Amino acid sequence: MYKHILLGVDTTLKNDKALEQISKLVGEGSTVTILNAINEQDAQSSVKSGIHIDELIEKRREGLAKTRDKLKSYGIQYNERIERGNAKELLIKHANSGEYEIVVLSNRKAEEQKKIVLGSVSHKVAKRAKIPVLIVK
Repeated sequence: MYKHILLGVDTTLKNDKALEQISKLVGEGSTVTILNAINEQDAQSSVKSGIHIDELIEKRREGLAKTRDKLKSYGIQYNERIERGNAKELLIKHANSGEYEIVVLSNRKAEEQKKIVLGSVSHKVAKRAKIPVLIVK
């Protein structure tokens, strides 16, 4: 069982299967850190449309409500981090920080025409993280 789990969450994806897998990875005293990244493009477009970055962060918190609720229903302790930056780089930075034992990611379904098995975030994190990465389809 893992004590410190990093969960990369994209609020546009369904994370139910990843959360189900996390419920199998935790034990007593385990904590899941939910990490959501606000990329520069989202930050800039929100500012241009008159939305302050704090409002964008609040919208992201609202978008993570289902994830928090599901973790609560499993009885899992969690922390939440919403950070500005590139999702791939933030996940790799946190994965390699020494604070976590495993990274769990939901895999975005790649477009059929591209015939890619993994999304670019999942692929890069799996390739560069120094800890195990569980990618859930």
